[in-house]
Amino acid sequence: MLQAVLTAALLSLLWTTPGCAQAPVQANFDASQFQGTWYVVGVASDDQGFLESKDSMKMLVVSVTPVDNGDLAVKYGYPMRDGGCQKVDMTFTKRSMDGEFSNTAMAQTDIRVAYTDYNHFAVMFFKTEKAGVQSVWLQLYARAPELFPEGAQKMQQLAPQVGLNPSQGALLPKSDPCPQHNKRYP
Repeated sequence: MLQAVLTAALLSLLWTTPGCAQAPVQANFDASQFQGTWYVVGVASDDQGFLESKDSMKMLVVSVTPVDNGDLAVKYGYPMRDGGCQKVDMTFTKRSMDGEFSNTAMAQTDIRVAYTDYNHFAVMFFKTEKAGVQSVWLQLYARAPELFPEGAQKMQQLAPQVGLNPSQGALLPKSDPCPQHNKRYP
């Protein structure tokens, strides 16, 4: 009887708190191997703003540079509808575990390199909180501006674990990358 009550309570907790599962962190994360240029080829999120604009989004370019204190300097470049390029510089502040970061300036309370092979793909997990509303994000990074099958598979496996479903995702089409607008960026 007690076992049945505990099982029911656990199932009830899991049912009522989708997205609360923790995303993994890449074992033995090595920032020096993670550095360099990445393309954001896929995104999934329960963020309302993302869901409203996901069909018009284009591929982002990300440049990652490790900092001596364990942080990551990250530069995002993404094309705008008017043909311009939006550039955002930020710092992912290292947390207690290698591969786990935060960025309070962007309301990113939890950033994790969930999976990476360093050479082809990385699956990034982000938890944000803006105006009291929490959102979960997954971003699929690739070293080339194309989908890498193993990375896509890892992202698809992780999505339901963090409370996301296929309708909340988008593959981002190739676009005129920002580095062509400014050879030094990202």
